[in-house]
Amino acid sequence: MTGPADPHGPGRTPDGLVVERLGVALPDPRSGWSTVLHEVDLRVPPGRVVVLLGPSGAGKSTTLAALLGMLPPGALVRGGARWHGTDETCDLLHAGTAERERLRGRTVAWLPQAPVATLTPVLSVGAHLREKARVHASDPRAVQDLVTAASRRHEVEPAWWRRLPSQLSGGQAQRVSNALSLLGDPALVLADEPTAGLDAARARAAGQLLSRLAHEEGRAVLAVTHDLALAEQVADEVVVLDAGRTVESGDADRLVARARTAAHRQVPHRTAREALAAAPTGRELRVDRLTVVRGADRVVLRDLSLAVPRDRTTGLMAPSGSGKTTLLRTLALLHPPRSGAVVLDGIPLKGWGYAVPARVRRRIGYVAQDPRGAVDPRWTVGQIVAEPLRLAGRQERGRRRASVPEGAVVDLLARVGLPPDLAGRRPDEVSGGQLQRVVVARALALDPDYLLLDEPTSMVDAATAVDVLSAVHRHQHATGCGVLVASHDEELLRRWCDTVLRWED
Repeated sequence: MTGPADPHGPGRTPDGLVVERLGVALPDPRSGWSTVLHEVDLRVPPGRVVVLLGPSGAGKSTTLAALLGMLPPGALVRGGARWHGTDETCDLLHAGTAERERLRGRTVAWLPQAPVATLTPVLSVGAHLREKARVHASDPRAVQDLVTAASRRHEVEPAWWRRLPSQLSGGQAQRVSNALSLLGDPALVLADEPTAGLDAARARAAGQLLSRLAHEEGRAVLAVTHDLALAEQVADEVVVLDAGRTVESGDADRLVARARTAAHRQVPHRTAREALAAAPTGRELRVDRLTVVRGADRVVLRDLSLAVPRDRTTGLMAPSGSGKTTLLRTLALLHPPRSGAVVLDGIPLKGWGYAVPARVRRRIGYVAQDPRGAVDPRWTVGQIVAEPLRLAGRQERGRRRASVPEGAVVDLLARVGLPPDLAGRRPDEVSGGQLQRVVVARALALDPDYLLLDEPTSMVDAATAVDVLSAVHRHQHATGCGVLVASHDEELLRRWCDTVLRWED
């Protein structure tokens, strides 16, 4: 796939983004420093889409954070990263605070991995759009025109303008975030997992947006993704990262085909005999004629019935914005139904949240779609994983302050394929894929009878997805728990689930 001729007119095409020998070390309370990037080299010319592939934890998101000046305080950076545009040349690694404020949104735009976490929770969608438009509008009278144009371009419906970020689905939040990020007409676009949490149609639309930004509008686009379908759709070139180093770069078709073959070899296909071996036991978590409302009167789910049997894996497919996350939160007793009931092993549950006894709540584990919004950013990974054990009283006594044994935390991290040294890091010091595995480990801490997973593999590569789902299946084999997986990945659901349910808007 090739881009158009020089979008800037006759003469030499600017180099665009040039990254040379980029290295990053993050502060580590245990060892002093932890080197995340060793030597990263890449180039992204205007009018091209370069896709960054690699396993979870390879350093892809850290590369973007370094380019955006968003590394944690105290991080050590070496190497170079410069933007060579038609009208300016700038140093992206060593820009001062004022210079970064000028560059963000105008020269460099960031499409974040977890869009809800980047929005102000008390501001409506419309307030976000107007605030960003005021920054970029040359004339105050043009603010509303900018808002309207951005909303139309990114399919942000006017009905959403009064909603808070918590009232958006993952796909809706992604579209709002894209509208905000691209309001300033940037020359360089950095996209972090742009299809995470999107259904197939929305994922294709996200790819079309990236292609349009580069091939029609002449922008340089660097996309970090685990989505091989997206890479096939948009990449002009692929750069492969592993263990913080650029290990290969070149032809997109060849490198994506190799990654897809490797992922396919690692997936344990279940046979029909294995899928039928776990017969239903009669115990289940279910909803009967459930209706759920968000806000004053917006009906999200109406008259829905669904069952999650013990010792079975149930998959759920539905379009973005159709209420999958709301259903899982209602099953997890985190959202009240307007009518209908949540039934646990034949017993209708009354109330939600803390109104339900802790011994009942602990029987249902929940993994949120957005891991960064589901953890306290001030806590270490070890504290996050240990919190359910501490609240349940499973902690060491005899000390001035009771604590969860370190070995229990290490064991939980190992169950999802994470090394013990991550226990001392905070959420902003790990990748999105690593943090997603952290919240899975936290959900497994109390051995729940039912496990609800909302897009559990949307931020991890294929090999890591196998590790995560294998950990879930090992837990299911050992405990007989029921699992409900909501995902847009039909191939994943049909491979791993005993039953796949689908609903439309």
